[in-house]
Amino acid sequence: MGGSRLLSRVRDALVPRRPAPEGNPRVLFLTRKYPPRKGGLETHSFFLTTGYQGDKTIVALGKLQRHLIWFLPYASLRVLLEGHRYDLVCINDPMLAFAGMLARRVWDRKVVCCLHGLDLLFPNRPYQLYLKRFLEADAYVANSAATRRIALARGLEPVGVITIGVSKEFFALERDHGADAEVAAARKGRLVLLTTGRLIPRKGAAWFVANVLPRLDVLYVVVGGGRDYERIKQAAVDAGVTDKLLVIWEPDDERLHRLFSAADVFVMPNIPIPNDVEGFGIVSLEAAAAGLPVVASRLEGIPDAVADGQSGILVEPENADAYVAAIEKLKADPAARIAFGENARRYVRARNDWREVIAAYTRLFRDLCGTPEPAVVRPRQESVLSSRPN
Repeated sequence: MGGSRLLSRVRDALVPRRPAPEGNPRVLFLTRKYPPRKGGLETHSFFLTTGYQGDKTIVALGKLQRHLIWFLPYASLRVLLEGHRYDLVCINDPMLAFAGMLARRVWDRKVVCCLHGLDLLFPNRPYQLYLKRFLEADAYVANSAATRRIALARGLEPVGVITIGVSKEFFALERDHGADAEVAAARKGRLVLLTTGRLIPRKGAAWFVANVLPRLDVLYVVVGGGRDYERIKQAAVDAGVTDKLLVIWEPDDERLHRLFSAADVFVMPNIPIPNDVEGFGIVSLEAAAAGLPVVASRLEGIPDAVADGQSGILVEPENADAYVAAIEKLKADPAARIAFGENARRYVRARNDWREVIAAYTRLFRDLCGTPEPAVVRPRQESVLSSRPN
């Protein structure tokens, strides 16, 4: 008797096959990125897992990633011991592929794997061999069309796209030049540009300081933590623009919101970096929701987050002339700039509501588990699964 047939008989003897659930499927969520840590994956994990309406268990790592050494075996053990209690296992990124594989092969449960871009491209040979051996799922969900193209190029299918939502707190923010005392003191009547997120090379803040900031009469506020923190400050010294730069290390949420209120324009100057990728760019959605015009690079997954002419302005990456022109245009007409920001807020509110995002995931979970659709009006966003790009 083959190994898989023996496993199937043992499994059926231990846990009889159940009919499709009548309500929303019972879901085991596994995620290695979770609050209080900050980042796009952490935000996605938190809102998806807490917002899902159905029986669920959340197994999450809210610590530094060095704790993966025990978390990955722990998550896999939870699947081995408890996987039969659920209809579906949702892993928040491919690093948890082994646990997802166990859910499919040991308990014959449906598995959904969320994809974010870099999690497929990370240039580490052991990691890539790990994905090749263990990454399997009944459905993959990409955060953008760019991430979907990466997944399809790897031979993963079916792959659908479900975008990311925005926390409601950002929609309530209003323009207030005095909202943050440090920014107000440094402003000196100048336009305030804001960049937030991890301070790493592909985010482009150091490039922007060296190549664009010397040509603008503005205050550039860079917010976040990461290995480029000192490099950004050194770039300002080298370019002679230290009076135009304010770098703030990882503020708490309350201050972050004040910084969004104090700013005039949000800048996302990403640059191409080999074996790295911006799968989406949730910070651009947060900025637009806060009523800020966004000027961003037309690169990788960013066009899925920034609608050119509606929620922001897209320019070619590493094109200093284009960045200067876009920012000077916004600077020249304050009334038009404010109107642009409010239009961006309306645009994002209509398309990036977490309730609709969670509804799209819920429909996917129900479809995979064979659960009849409830008799309600469907939200606008759809989760379309296809094995081929459009």
